[in-house]
This record gives sequence, C-alpha cells and structure tokens, in this order.
Amino acid sequence: MNLTQGNQNNLSFYFDYAASAPPFAQVIELYARISQQFCGNPSALHMPGRAASTLLQNCKKQFLELCHAKDKLLILTSGGSEANNLVIRGVMERENKSRLLLTADTHDSAWFAHEYYRKRVDVLYPDAEGSYPVERVAALIKPKTRLLSLPHVCNETGKIHPVAEIAACCRQRNVLLHCDGVQAVGHLDINSAVAASDFYTFSAHKFGGLRGTGGIICSDQNLQPQIAGGRQEGGLRAGSENIAGLAAAGAALQICESTMSAETEKLKDLENLLGDQLKTAKLDFIFNSKPAGLPGLISLAFPGLFGINIVAELDLLGFAVSAGSACHANNTEPSRVILAIGRSKIEALGTIRISLGRHNTREAVLSLADALVESVRRQRLLA
Repeated sequence: MNLTQGNQNNLSFYFDYAASAPPFAQVIELYARISQQFCGNPSALHMPGRAASTLLQNCKKQFLELCHAKDKLLILTSGGSEANNLVIRGVMERENKSRLLLTADTHDSAWFAHEYYRKRVDVLYPDAEGSYPVERVAALIKPKTRLLSLPHVCNETGKIHPVAEIAACCRQRNVLLHCDGVQAVGHLDINSAVAASDFYTFSAHKFGGLRGTGGIICSDQNLQPQIAGGRQEGGLRAGSENIAGLAAAGAALQICESTMSAETEKLKDLENLLGDQLKTAKLDFIFNSKPAGLPGLISLAFPGLFGINIVAELDLLGFAVSAGSACHANNTEPSRVILAIGRSKIEALGTIRISLGRHNTREAVLSLADALVESVRRQRLLA
C-alpha cells in the first residue's frame, strides 16, 4: 500500500507530523466559510473591507489570548520561514553593525543567516545533551550582540530548550531573543516562553491549521520590512492579510489546547511502544532524541546505513517518515543538527525521524516497527 495510491485517507500510517500535521476538519470548514463571508480586503474603506478589518483584529486578539500574550502584538506572515526571516533580517538590517548569536540546532529558515551575515554571526553549539546551559550562552554574547535566535523545540531531535532561563540571560545583557516556536505551538505549554521572548514565531500547519499562515508574537515592532508594497501589519509585511488562515489557526490552537494533556499521554505511550519494539529486535541504533523531548518525536540513527534509503523503503510499504528534517529530504549530506549534538557523519547519514500525531494508533505503530525492523535488517545485508 502506498500513500499516493489509494491510501491517502489512512492517516494512521502517516508518521511525519513534524513536517506537516493534517488539518482539523472543522478548521477547513471554518476557513471556507470565512473566505466566502469576508471577501473584502481589510485595507479597503467600504463596508466589506471594514468588516474584514474588524474580523482580522478580533482573530489576532483571540490568538494572542490563547497564548496568554494580550499585551503583545501579532504580525501575520505566510508561515514560520517568513516569520523567522523577518525577525532576523529585520533586526540585522535595522542595526547593521550588530551581531547575531545563532544556535547550531536551529531550522534552516534561521540558519540562512550563518552565511548571509557571515562576519556578524556567532554560533552557539550545544553540550553533549543537546542543551544550551545559561553560562554557555553568556560566554558567547559579545558587546555588539543584539539578537539571539534559538528554537523552542529542535525540529530534528525534539529537544526542548529552557526559553525563560535563556531570556533572562539575554535581558541582563540587552540582547533581544527570537524563539522559533514552530514545533512547540499546539504541542506544549508555550505561555512562559512567549512571555519571555521578544519575538516568538509560529506556523499554523504544524498544529492542525492550514499552510500559508504563520506569524510573529512580539513586543518590539521596530524591524526592517522585507516585503515592499502596502502598509499592512504596521508597515512590516506588505500584502493582503490571510484572515481566514488566521481564524483557522486560532480554531486549531483552541482544539490543541483542549486536548493537549490527553494527546501528550497518548504520544508518550506510542513513543515508548515503538522504542520497546526496536530494542526487542536488537537492532544496532542510537536514539538522537531524548526521553524528555517533544512527545512523539523520535530521531533514530542506524550507523552504516542511509536514512534516505530506509525512508524510501518504508514509503513503498505505505509508511511516511522522514530523513531528519523534511527540508533535507533529498539531500545526502549529513544533517548539521545531528552532527552538532555529537554524532559522527556515519551516524548522521543513517538518521531517520518519526513524528507521531493524533491519527496514529497502537496497531499502526506496531506495523511500522515491524516494517522498520525488516527494512534495517535487509539493508544491513546489502551494506
């Protein structure tokens, strides 16, 4: 069975939630209704435009309230990548002599700055546990450091970082904190991290919303705009706002908030089930993810094998997993994130990521475990 050939509706075999989560059905319905009923451009002066503008402000208020950030602002973007770019480029180009401190396990939409602002970037590498102790952060902050960018949750390993502690360190040194919350929103309690961050970014399709919607929750709007055009979003992001997308994102987040406790327990149980099955099979593998990481995100290294080959074979059997980050799916170079946590090149090349979600069942996880064991054993014989 192949997900692209008649098995699209069997989402129990979809194990790539960290790349994109299936949208909630009621969220799709809301998106369609809002799109039809509020067709006016919120920048227009006529009644349909004013109605759209009012709805936009109400949706922003609702989303901020869900994040316990009523005193902050929401800049709407097309997703997490644009949001991360706007924060980093917005600060670095507003203060063109400042420095950026970038964590080694950040997403590519933030890591781009490592090359783009080459001489103005310092890289913060994790310790053996994949963590960034506050003293390590403080040691790398220089007099001209103006922004620190780190993920709330690493998208490849599921490592959860102590944002509030790092934020306190930044405040003491007059450094702004950008926290990439793309993998955290809808899956963790983000309230303290949002409150502590100067910029907190998100993407709706990671938690049951729709693609094309993301944003920045911020306390500082003094950024250099990156898209020229109209004066939308306080002049920071030109282009007609995706009101229906934001309304859908708010609805999705409400659902996630109401089910988070039960969903977390379920994902932990499924994660343990998969791990137990692989340990029983006595495969040669390494956990890149930690038990205290994001529930349901499992990173496994099979030294001597190629993760992309395992992914391809599982796909033929109808199971959707990824080779590390989805953004590296067609790249045979080892993941810089997996290398940064101390894995060798051979271990990094043999890494796959399995990310569980609400449609996965015990039966599907057991089937995945059987297929993975068979695939690894077969490829070991061919290696």
